[in-house]
Amino acid sequence: MNFQLDTQQSELIAQTRQFAEKEIAPFAARWDAEEHIPRSQIQKYVEQGWFGMTLPQKYGGRNMPALDAILIIEEVARHCGVSGRLIVDHNFGAVGTILNFGSEEQRRRVLPQVCLGEKLMSIGMTEPEAGSALTDLSTSAREEGDYYILKGEKRWITGAGEREYTLVYARFGDISGAAGIGAILVEEGLPGFTYGPRIPSLGVRGVREGILRFDEACVPKENLVVPPGSAFKNLMAAYNGQRVGASAVALGLAQGAFDYGLAYAEGRRQFGKRITDFQNTQFKLADMAIELDAARLLVYRAAAGAQATITDRYQSSVAKVFVSEMAVRVTSTALQLMGGEGYGRHHPVERMFRDARAFTLAGGSAEMQRLGIAVSLLGRSIPQKP
Repeated sequence: MNFQLDTQQSELIAQTRQFAEKEIAPFAARWDAEEHIPRSQIQKYVEQGWFGMTLPQKYGGRNMPALDAILIIEEVARHCGVSGRLIVDHNFGAVGTILNFGSEEQRRRVLPQVCLGEKLMSIGMTEPEAGSALTDLSTSAREEGDYYILKGEKRWITGAGEREYTLVYARFGDISGAAGIGAILVEEGLPGFTYGPRIPSLGVRGVREGILRFDEACVPKENLVVPPGSAFKNLMAAYNGQRVGASAVALGLAQGAFDYGLAYAEGRRQFGKRITDFQNTQFKLADMAIELDAARLLVYRAAAGAQATITDRYQSSVAKVFVSEMAVRVTSTALQLMGGEGYGRHHPVERMFRDARAFTLAGGSAEMQRLGIAVSLLGRSIPQKP
């Protein structure tokens, strides 16, 4: 087992860092304040080859190992969590679902557009009464001629109103539970498909969180990506890669806060000496470094074993829990090291702290990941309903 990155991977990180320091870091605070990242900026990421990194070349991708994509995402997120999140969404999640379970026609029609940045991708899972309990979702898909008729509402949909494609999880027919859930690709502009208001959020503000409404929306049958039946396991398997990507963003945020906090503490003098000369500060820095190293190994382990964007459930969940909670602790400690200055918006650590908090919730809460880990350990399903 080799824990060292090879020369090509090290160069990949260095190239990403050079671009991020010039084209991302100086503008991250503005995108946070304006709660919007311009499409022109997103196109720069496309030109860097960061969309579709994990996809085969025949669909416009770069056929890169998932680990290499994760290295880029982590480095980008050190400077801007929003940018890291955008890159995750266009390499894993819905994109991975279409790659692994969609038809060849869907792959050839959709994936090249995503790689070129012509159309952006969202995933529509959460509902007002179905978040962690996803098998309770009620958005329905009724078969009618050459169409499926969608009815229902989705909430907390990342990119709602800013992306042209949404992979919508819906209940087909009257089949209850997981067996009735499938996924269908919905394109912006369909009759009966509208957006609700933006949901203001604590962090990751440059990406819109919003509401999708389906009022008898007619979706062509050829847009059905994963039919109901045993599909739910496939849908969740495809989403594991998204969790590893989210973990990489949280890791990058924590590393960015650590780097900034360390530099600040080294330059800050109190009581006649540097803050880093105090043993209490040294212990804090050591603990942060230990957590970052442990988190990085968990993320890289999960990414290294990926097959066509799909990662192992147990490894993905372990990484997601540890890294998301670590990121909250490390960004908070970095802020504390800076004292009152850390609380100010003129330093990036304040933004990183807010952004990091999202990842114990987004992409599957830490509690739900722990349940998944327990299922793997016990080797049996554990029903949560009475």
